[in-house]
Amino acid sequence: MAKSAISAAAALALALAGGAATAQDSVCDTGAFTLRMDYPGAGLGACRVVGANEVVVAIRPEDDGWINPSPWYGFHVRRHPKAQGELGVQLEYGLHKHRYVPKISVDGRNWRLLAESAVARVGDDAMLTLSPDLEGEFVSAGENLDSAFYDAWRERIAAATGAEWTRIGESIGGRPIHALSINPTAKRYVLLLGRQHPPEVTGALALLRFVERLVEMRGEACPGNTARCGFFATHGLVVVPLLNPDGVDAGHWRHNLGGADLNRDWGTFRQPETQTVRDLVDGFETERRAPRVVLDFHSTRRNVFYTQDADSPTRPSEFAAHWLAAAAQHGKLYDFENAPRPLTGNGTAKNYFYGRFGIPSITYEVADEEDRALIASSASAFAEALVDVLAAVDTDPPPPCPDFFCNMTQANAASLVMLAATGLLGEQQAARIASAATWVEEEQARPGAARPANYLRFEERLIELAGTAAADVHMGRSRQDLHGTARRMLARTEWLAILGGVLEARAAILELAAAEANTPIPAYTHGVQAQPTTFGHYLLAFSAALRRDAERLIEGFTRLNRSPLGAAALGTSGFALDRHRLATLLGFAAPVENSYDANLVSSFDYRLELAGVLSASAVAVGQFAQNLHTQYHDPHPWIALDAGATSGSSIMPQKRNPRPIDRLRSTASEVVGKAQTIVLLAHNTNTGMHDYRQPAPLMELAMEAKEMYRRYAALVGSLRVDGERASQELALGYSTMTEVADALLREAGVPFRAAHAYASSLVDFCRAEGRAVATLTDAELRRIHQEVAGAPLPLAPDVLREAFDPATLLANRRGFGGPQPAEMTRSLTAHRADLKAHQHWLENTQRALADARAALKTAREEVENG
Repeated sequence: MAKSAISAAAALALALAGGAATAQDSVCDTGAFTLRMDYPGAGLGACRVVGANEVVVAIRPEDDGWINPSPWYGFHVRRHPKAQGELGVQLEYGLHKHRYVPKISVDGRNWRLLAESAVARVGDDAMLTLSPDLEGEFVSAGENLDSAFYDAWRERIAAATGAEWTRIGESIGGRPIHALSINPTAKRYVLLLGRQHPPEVTGALALLRFVERLVEMRGEACPGNTARCGFFATHGLVVVPLLNPDGVDAGHWRHNLGGADLNRDWGTFRQPETQTVRDLVDGFETERRAPRVVLDFHSTRRNVFYTQDADSPTRPSEFAAHWLAAAAQHGKLYDFENAPRPLTGNGTAKNYFYGRFGIPSITYEVADEEDRALIASSASAFAEALVDVLAAVDTDPPPPCPDFFCNMTQANAASLVMLAATGLLGEQQAARIASAATWVEEEQARPGAARPANYLRFEERLIELAGTAAADVHMGRSRQDLHGTARRMLARTEWLAILGGVLEARAAILELAAAEANTPIPAYTHGVQAQPTTFGHYLLAFSAALRRDAERLIEGFTRLNRSPLGAAALGTSGFALDRHRLATLLGFAAPVENSYDANLVSSFDYRLELAGVLSASAVAVGQFAQNLHTQYHDPHPWIALDAGATSGSSIMPQKRNPRPIDRLRSTASEVVGKAQTIVLLAHNTNTGMHDYRQPAPLMELAMEAKEMYRRYAALVGSLRVDGERASQELALGYSTMTEVADALLREAGVPFRAAHAYASSLVDFCRAEGRAVATLTDAELRRIHQEVAGAPLPLAPDVLREAFDPATLLANRRGFGGPQPAEMTRSLTAHRADLKAHQHWLENTQRALADARAALKTAREEVENG
């Protein structure tokens, strides 16, 4: 049936091209050479004899619905006895273009490129010059991997693995579709799909080697490589290498016998080939087996991986980037591109499996003409990297929970482990509940899942899967303490993230402070220029504010990090729950001792503490921003943003708007406002009310705070100081007069107020004259002193002129914490030291929580495995 359809299409194509096609046009005999296209995998075309030494092959698609034209061709040529010369074969494409470099083979299994000298481009067509012998040779756009080839390959894999191939369905033409399933009881599996598009041979070659390397690794892994051994023990491999056998054997460009592009049918499932895989996966799901990664192998004009973009997060997180980077460590790779793409409804396998499961679902594209040895070595490297990255994810502690649902299920897991350990749950019952809970969490991790914030909805699904006894995991527990624990765990993660933002901003400030430690700038009080300081000294003041913020957060964390779990509604329960064990499993330092306090009082206390810390911090951040913004009142600011950080005006060409300052200040104001929301929600309420316990206000506050510190660090990194312009401003502001008064007292013993009066009179005189103090003559300096003090000036005028210089004032500071160079060096060292200490505290705390997550994961798996 398939062959007559091919011949009819070929006849029509050749008729359109001006030839007289017949049903035998797949075979042409010139009298000297014979060309045949009547075998599985040959091209869908028709031939026409031009002369004893020339044949035209008209190459046409199977139908008009193609995209990404892949003009496949394949034929066999042989020489007649006593025939002379060479055979010219014109590949005539009609509306299409020559794409694939010809490959030749004597036996149809071992292929090599046709010599470049034997291929001539003629417009969009090609002319091949062939010299076949009496046995003949195959000429093809790519290696002819037909159904018979796959039959032989499947036998080799079965022999190597001991696993059986299963006939999971059939094509429109009745050809079988086979799947290999290794470790079929594993709860997680890697799914590999191949040959949806017939001409995409390089992708097929990559899949074959990818599978072969996985099979080899599985044999090598145990007992030597613990991580790989663990991976193969817990993961299955499912391979469907030939999804479009009709199209492959019929020589199609892209479609199946139904005229459909299979890689646009995922989701609608109108074709039996895609239905077959869907049904296979559905069956796995009823057995609570879920895919971990899906790879769909294809070919195109370059090596590229189509992966999920940033708006389509996967589990494991950022798997594609880690996998592709790791592959470079495992072998020789061809050059390739990682091309993230958004989730769409275009019916590709990539989008279907990601949209259904939320897992990495990747289109593995190999360049049409890539070196075959590199295809194999690269596939081996990618296979090894896939196993190693997934194994590492499995052995690493789970990352912090991103939402309430995740924290709630972690707290539930801790309850399950504790109940099993104390014997309050039987071993088999606990294992059933653990298995059901794992499956529910997997379901809720899929895109679009509800991820309920109400435990009772989670429990309903547990009971559906494990029976009514699944509800026993809630014994001695209330939603009060369970939800309170989840909220506290969520707050704990945000608390540490906020601290990380504080430390990041402080590090940026200290870097700039060190670079500008001795750069004089004006400083202000009451909005008026007061004295010179250095930009580094100014920055250290705000570094000190962030140090206090960090200290408050660290101290507050010790009060936050207490567990309410096991307190029940408010007075514990009649079951002997081990609250200390629950706290340890979840990484808490201890339980909240008083069970009433656990749920009803401390639940607002830690929120108020965080709100207070962030309010104080945001005020300082806002002042920093406002100080900088004031600079822009001057047409020539001496502290300004790098030009690349400013933005233009839509109407005023001269403007350079310091938008990062605007955004930082407004974000700081948002933090203050949202902190007050926390206070107001708790104010004048009874204990135990929902008002102050809802998670959203705290999460909104945390989000704004993290954004504030991010913008703070970025803003500091973009600041530029114009020292010369700052010196000009200092000269205009008379801000060194304190040093003039100090010099008279220090060097000549002039009483403080008298010295102050003289320095003030100098400023009054210069302001009235519109002059800088540096322009005063010796006579003027002496005259003004005589008028003010009624006595001669007791110092040489040159000594006073030294005091006019901001550098002199700064060098003569003697106080602890001042801007003088020696004190700046000491201060910077101290600031760096306590920043490092805070960074270590954060790292150690996060590591301790990660260790707790890992321990809980292990304990839960032990319960699940009985």
